[in-house]
This record gives sequence, C-alpha cells and structure tokens, in this order.
Amino acid sequence: MSLDQTSQLLGKFRYALMDMDGVLYRGNQAMPGLLEFFAFLDKNNIKYFLLTNNATMTSEDYHQKLLKMGLDIPAELIITSPAATRMYLEKIAPEGAGVYVVGMAALRKTLFGADEQGELFYPDDKNARFVVQGADFNLVYETVKRATLLIRGGATYIATNVDPVFPSEEGLIPGSGSISALLQTATSQKPLVMGKPEPIMYELALEKLGASREETVMIGDNLVTDIDGAVRLGIPTILTLSGVTSAADYAQNSIRADLDFVGLPELIEAWQQAL
Repeated sequence: MSLDQTSQLLGKFRYALMDMDGVLYRGNQAMPGLLEFFAFLDKNNIKYFLLTNNATMTSEDYHQKLLKMGLDIPAELIITSPAATRMYLEKIAPEGAGVYVVGMAALRKTLFGADEQGELFYPDDKNARFVVQGADFNLVYETVKRATLLIRGGATYIATNVDPVFPSEEGLIPGSGSISALLQTATSQKPLVMGKPEPIMYELALEKLGASREETVMIGDNLVTDIDGAVRLGIPTILTLSGVTSAADYAQNSIRADLDFVGLPELIEAWQQAL
C-alpha cells in the first residue's frame, strides 16, 4: 500500500479496538510509545476499547496493571472475555438464572460481583441454565464432571475463549481451549465462544462505542485471534509486529491486515501524518 493510501485509510478511523499484551506491553513491561499513543488518541478524540481473551484477570486488575505503567485507562474501557460474557448474559439470560462456572476467581467476580453471590444471575451447581468456562489453574475432576452433567442435561455451554495455551513464566501451559477440548469431548457440545476471533466481543465493543465497522480499526499483534476475527466482520485492521506474530510469520501467513507496523511509534508517526 502506498503512503497516500495508508494516510487515506488511517485518516478515516474515529474509533479503535485494541489488544493489550504484545501491543501495549509485554508482561509487565510497557511497549515503546505506549503513553504517547494514548495521548495521540485523546488529542484527536479517537474513542477506544481494550479487548483481551484473558479470563484470569478482571477489568479492574488490568486498570491497575496499566496504572503502574503510567497509563490511567478506566476499567469500563477494558473488555475481558469474562466481561464480554457478563455483557452477553445480561442480554439473553432470564433474571435469576443459575450459572455454573469452570474458572478462576476473576471470572466468578466478574459474573457475580465482589461477593460472588450474584445479582442478575447466581452461582448454581445443581440446575444451572448456563455453564461458563474459562482457564482454571486449579482444575479438579469434580468440576469438569459437574459441568459435563449440566451441559448434557441441557445447560447452555459458554467458553470465555478457546486459546489452547496460556503464556506463563514457566512457558506455555494449558489454557481455556484445552479445558474446552475436554468438555467438548465429554459432552459432544461445542461452546458459544465470547473471545476473539469469534464476533461477540467485537460486536459488544462496537455497540458500546456507537461505532460503525468502517470507521473503526482493530489493532492487534496476533493474526489468528485479533486480526482474523476483525477481518471476518469487515473491521479494518492494523497488525503490530511487536508480539505473537513476527515479520517472518506474517510473510508466510495467508491472513492479511490492512496495515502493519513494527510497533506503536511507527503507527503514531503514520497516523499523525494522516490527520
């Protein structure tokens, strides 16, 4: 794409959706240009939401994480896969519906509140209408056994995400998708998936922004989740080559972003020139 075409495309974006790990930071280390990027967005009145498949932290946890990097993003602008699950259930679940959770404290807290007692819906391990499953680093057989029986009994099966592995300090460990594979094998049921690349998280963010797809851009570092999911929905995309997808990986992949940049500084420079 020529410089003129790049500027023309960047110039029409009034809204941004973006992944976090690999785009804004790596682990607990801020990416170069992080503070400057959000200063640029605010100066140009570009509204945004941050999206993550991670079901092990709450939106408030992410708010605190970014705050330590000098960036004050309200928790309301951070949509985790548990937050997307709650937003979805608020739309479709009957009031007082029971929900059985396979997951960690962050998922339960997001669904049921700080006391994990429930508001619109409540924890239920006997007659749950919904089984919600995420990553669980303390998974026991009894938990998946109960989930299996409930799903086989007619409960709707929802997965926060189906990422097969989770990056830890020790290396890649089984993620939500690995637990989902177990439950799918046991129940012969595929889950309704909240996280990227499935459409629900993107659609919820667009709805909250009041944005059209054409004037919104998805910024991500992962071709398979961030970029492919947006492409499927007709949302323009920017790939940053600072995380999961390297330049070599990108060259060999059939999934294409509309634009790609080494990182945030290069994106800021090009976007500034377009406005």
